Amino acid sequence: MLSIAFVPCAALLLVALSVGGFLVHQAIHDRDDAENGAVTMAGASRGIAALQRERAVALKAPGSRSATYLAYADRIDTSLSSLREIARVAPDAEVGYQQTIAVEVLTAVEGMDRSDSLAVAGIDDEGRRDYAAAVGAYRSRLDAVSGKLTESNRQVYRNLVASVDWSRFGAVETALSAATPPPVGQDAWRVAAGVVGRSLGDIAARQIEYSAQIAIDGGRRVLSGALAAAAAIALLAGVAMAIVMQLARRLPIPVVRCPARVEPTPLTWSHLVSDYAEKSTLLAHTSRRSGRADLSR
Repeated sequence: MLSIAFVPCAALLLVALSVGGFLVHQAIHDRDDAENGAVTMAGASRGIAALQRERAVALKAPGSRSATYLAYADRIDTSLSSLREIARVAPDAEVGYQQTIAVEVLTAVEGMDRSDSLAVAGIDDEGRRDYAAAVGAYRSRLDAVSGKLTESNRQVYRNLVASVDWSRFGAVETALSAATPPPVGQDAWRVAAGVVGRSLGDIAARQIEYSAQIAIDGGRRVLSGALAAAAAIALLAGVAMAIVMQLARRLPIPVVRCPARVEPTPLTWSHLVSDYAEKSTLLAHTSRRSGRADLSR
C-alpha cells in the first residue's frame, strides 16, 4: 500500500520541482535581458554623444560636408534603431514603454544636435530645406514626448522652454530657416545652443537612467516572485506527499489468501462408531427380510 501511494506522490513532487525550476529559469532569463538592455541603452547613449562631438569637429574641417553629415547621421540612426529594438522586445510592458520614451527623447536630442551642426558648418540654399526639416522634426518630437517624461524631467523641460536661452536659440533657428539675419550675435547664439543642448542631453540621460532602473527592478521582482512560487509549489507537493503517505500507513490492509487444496479430514473414533452402528442396523434389517445375511457388505 505504501508503495502504491508513493509512486503518484513522487511523480507530483517531480512535476512541482520541474515547474518551479522552469519559472526560476525563465525569471533569470528575463532579469538578465532587462539588465543587459539597460546597460546597452546607457552605453549606446554615450556612444551617440561621442559621435555627435566628432561630427561637430568633422563638419568644420574642409571637404565634403554633406558626405560627412550623412555618414555620421547613418551611424547614429543605426544606434537609435538598435535601441528601439531593445525597447520593442523588453520583457515587461512598463519597461518597454519607459525605454521607448527614453529613445524618443534621445532621438529628439540628436535632431537638435544634427540641425545645429548644419548651422555651425554653414547653410547654403541647397541645405536650407534639410535644416528646416530637421528643426521642425526635433521640435515636434519634443512636444509629443514631453508630456510622457518623469515629473522631474517635465519640470526641467518646462523651465528650459521658458528660459531666455531657449528663446534666443529658437529665434536663430527661425531666422536661418527663412534665410534672414539672426536676431542675436554669434557668441550669444552659441551660448544659448550650449545651454539648450546640455539641458536636453541631461533630460535624455535621466530618462534613460530611469528606464534602466525600472528594467532592473522589474527583473529582480520577477525573479523573486518566481523563487517564491517555486518554493510554494515544492512545499505544497511535499505536504501532499506526506499526508498521502500518512493516510496510507493508517489504512487496514486486507489479507487475501489463496484457496488451498482440500485435504481429507481424518476419521475419529466417533465417526467410526457411528458408521459401525449404521451398518449393523442395515444388516439386521436385511436379515429379517431375507432370512440370511449379506456378508458382502
